[in-house]
Amino acid sequence: MKVIYTGRHVEVSDALRQSAQEGLDKMQAYLDDIIDVHVIFSVEKHRHQAEITLKTRDGEFIASAESPDMYQSLAQALDKLETQAHKHAGKKQAGIKVKVPEVLAVEAEG
Repeated sequence: MKVIYTGRHVEVSDALRQSAQEGLDKMQAYLDDIIDVHVIFSVEKHRHQAEITLKTRDGEFIASAESPDMYQSLAQALDKLETQAHKHAGKKQAGIKVKVPEVLAVEAEG
């Protein structure tokens, strides 16, 4: 997994990188085929924004959050990304369960 960090009007510290990496490591439990991750931190006046773009073979997941604290923004963006990953994993499992009985029913008729 290749992770790119970008800071817009803010220096990306080692602590921010570490916090983001810990959250992204949790994503690998749900999305085992993560190819590329781009984490963007930006500051405008009192708004701290964190945006995460995560690319897999199945698609792209994007989450962003804004708050007065950068770590809080990062945590919110990671939560949104985790929600998307859970939903995607659930759809994958549901698709597998639905397809198997249909195939068995067709074989039983023929």
